[in-house]
Amino acid sequence: MKRHFTAISISLAWALAEGAWAATDTLAQVPAGFEALVEGQVEQLELQLLNRNLGLHPVMVRPGRVEFQQPGRIAALLVEAGASASVQELTSLLSQPLPSNSQLACSYGLTSEASCGYLETEALAVILDEAGARLQVLLRKDWLPASDASALRLHTPSEAQNALVHRQNINIAQSDSYRALGASGLGALGLGEDSHLGFTWNYQANQSKRGSNSQLEFNNAYYRQDFDREHYAQAGRMDMSNLSSAEGGNFNFSLLPLGRIDGARVGTTLAYLNREVVGQGTPVSLILTQRARVDAFRGTELLSTSYLDAGVQNVDTRTFPNGSYPVTLRVIENGQVTRTETVPFSRTDGNGLGDDTVQWFLQGGRTAEHSLYEQDPAAVAQTGLRMPLLDNLALTSGVTWLDTAFYNESRLDWAGTLGASSWSLSAAILKGNDGATGNSQQLTFNHGLSWNLYRYSLRSPSCEHTRRAYQQSGCNESLTASASMPLAGGTVSGGYSYNRYAQVNPSYYWNVLPGEPDLTNELTTATWARTLQLGFSRGHSLGQYHLIHRVGAFRNESGSRPTEHGLYLSLSLSHNERSTSGGFRHRSVGLDARREQHASDSIRTSLAQTNAWDSEQGRNEVNTGVGYDDLGRWDAELAGRVERNWGETSLAVSQRGGDRQHSRPGLSGNHSSSLALGREGFFWGPGQGGTGPGAAVGIVAAPMENANGAAAKVSGGYGAPTSIGFGEKRLIPVNGFQTSQTRISDADASRQNLSSVNVGNGSRDWFLQPGKLAVQHIESSISYTYVGRLVDAQGQPLAQAAILNAAMMETAEDGSFVVDLNKHPQPLFALDLNGVHACAVQSAAARSSLRRVGTLTCHSTTLDALPKDLNDPDRLGRWTARRSAALSPDKRNQP
Repeated sequence: MKRHFTAISISLAWALAEGAWAATDTLAQVPAGFEALVEGQVEQLELQLLNRNLGLHPVMVRPGRVEFQQPGRIAALLVEAGASASVQELTSLLSQPLPSNSQLACSYGLTSEASCGYLETEALAVILDEAGARLQVLLRKDWLPASDASALRLHTPSEAQNALVHRQNINIAQSDSYRALGASGLGALGLGEDSHLGFTWNYQANQSKRGSNSQLEFNNAYYRQDFDREHYAQAGRMDMSNLSSAEGGNFNFSLLPLGRIDGARVGTTLAYLNREVVGQGTPVSLILTQRARVDAFRGTELLSTSYLDAGVQNVDTRTFPNGSYPVTLRVIENGQVTRTETVPFSRTDGNGLGDDTVQWFLQGGRTAEHSLYEQDPAAVAQTGLRMPLLDNLALTSGVTWLDTAFYNESRLDWAGTLGASSWSLSAAILKGNDGATGNSQQLTFNHGLSWNLYRYSLRSPSCEHTRRAYQQSGCNESLTASASMPLAGGTVSGGYSYNRYAQVNPSYYWNVLPGEPDLTNELTTATWARTLQLGFSRGHSLGQYHLIHRVGAFRNESGSRPTEHGLYLSLSLSHNERSTSGGFRHRSVGLDARREQHASDSIRTSLAQTNAWDSEQGRNEVNTGVGYDDLGRWDAELAGRVERNWGETSLAVSQRGGDRQHSRPGLSGNHSSSLALGREGFFWGPGQGGTGPGAAVGIVAAPMENANGAAAKVSGGYGAPTSIGFGEKRLIPVNGFQTSQTRISDADASRQNLSSVNVGNGSRDWFLQPGKLAVQHIESSISYTYVGRLVDAQGQPLAQAAILNAAMMETAEDGSFVVDLNKHPQPLFALDLNGVHACAVQSAAARSSLRRVGTLTCHSTTLDALPKDLNDPDRLGRWTARRSAALSPDKRNQP
């Protein structure tokens, strides 16, 4: 068949490509098959700013230059990432074609080239890494965002809306002698820019042979207002949990009576402190043209050595000594010192924990604790002060006034490191005018050999009298010591503990364990216990199996039971299997032997298996186990756990038998989840999180008509990565006053489609106050891969025809094609030099995201039949001119 130029091809070329013939000479010089490289194509490139991933974005890539398809969106992302330029300035720069500077890319780790990955610019420039499909954005120095090392000392809260954020937890337990239900919640309601309501509650219900009881209690319910990110005031019901955290200044009193009160509190806060920055001192920065090693010296003393990437970088100075002195920086590139710089450095004294300022609090109100004889609440006032003395050394002192009673606790805390050794030491003393006394000491040391020592002693008048002082009843003395060290390929460890206490027993709140005898008949209970244990453990790899053995000796003494001592031996053989989907299977068999002085010797054998796997809905886990000993006793357990977008739920059933008593069934379960209610509606999510008032990030995926499957993969917070569908919401709970990160990426291939996130992808850092909900909107497109063949009405293949639905992708000589489309085409439009063709797609055999459409018969149509999004005269004209220029006169007349 001979190919001839028809009237329609000539008119189409002139109508759509007026002026395009000026480029014909250039196009004609391009080798056949490489024309698309000259014209360029839109690619999805990963955008980076100072090694921060800003997600995938469409970019027109042509030889030597690039053009952003969404300059306004990119400008907004750069400003969001910390660029100091305005969105308008950046949009104007990004709207112009930019040199690609591909020769400066550090592809495949080849960082030895001069100026690799860095370029001086007066405004904005890019470096295209074609091999890695990345585009690095470079800004002039005063527009660059502050790096982590030079960021502000105090966090600036992320933009978010006020909302109700709540985390709830439910536990159930049942045996043959009791039933128990426990529920608790932790919530925060944002009320203003720097204020919120915080509350915690718990509900307990128990049923046993002696009867049943239930109780609902609010431990916290307060209003808090923050000032200048370093001071706060709050009022309502409060316990000491906030005081012992960064929210209240990290006051770690162990002896001072600090109970629950109804009142008000003012003080300093460390909630906004940037833990990555504290202790850095003045920033030490320099510009690197390629990845290099930077050695920092004070005179001849080497302070630090680090490897830094190209760009404006800051040296980590957290380990630098306090004081003011010059720091010499030696830049080593490719093994040679290329330059030396000297910069001033200064840091004030502190305790090494980042809170080198004085911390204080003052609170007053009425007690809100249970008392022995239901006494009326008493007036109480408390204050505390912590101040740094030397580096890593701080003094803390607190006072409690209750009616005529007065208590003071003073403590010293010291922590430090020397080479590979680290230690912490604290000592506290308590004194009250009613005769109460106490002291505590704690020591931790690590240097291969690990030592831990804790001693606690508290004595109050209630030990000898039938009265109870506020929060200061009972006499307690405890000593705990442990040590471990590597030995013969394993670990030898030893432990000692001693406890002695005498405590008043208020009958109506005594924590009676279900099934245990009632001990509240006596006003005061006194007892003591001493435990000593020494053991050795070691693990061995036996091919695909792992063997762990433990051997040890123990001795237990107490005031109410005879002394026990004996030996134990434990063997465990396990095997792990991992699947390509991220799941795993764990099997183990165990043998435990125990010999005691006042009990029968026993040998117990156990078998256990754990299966865990991931699905599109979440993670699943099933555990089974059985055990049997030589005394005829047996036990079995079946447990399961599911993690979903609505929370985590676990359930376990067990059965025991074989002893003198009847078979004893058991049941236990747990559910945890979180919720948020704000201007964007209701969100429900998983329940992992901390113990402080919470915040959350809500992810909202835009809907898409006729779209199925996952729109994106979402990760962040405390949960495992999960998928989000089109038009769905996800909630990521985070801790208030703590940094967190979310990451949006393309979803894994599903059975329906392949999705690509167009808006909102990449990682993002958050710092949210309690009661805040940050909402992140994402938009995704779906992709189906269509495979088939195009023929005309006479059955001849449409060779090298441009498929208009797929960014001008061309067919092969036999008319076959493979294209990615974001929706089912009705019909498929193709363009060749004979005109426009419409190819009806009746059905597609689907397998995963692949659509096989077979051979499609195409019929000639007009330009008016093209949809508006495909009828682009400039694009059609350029393609027609290029195809015409690619055919020489000789080729045009060949059959």
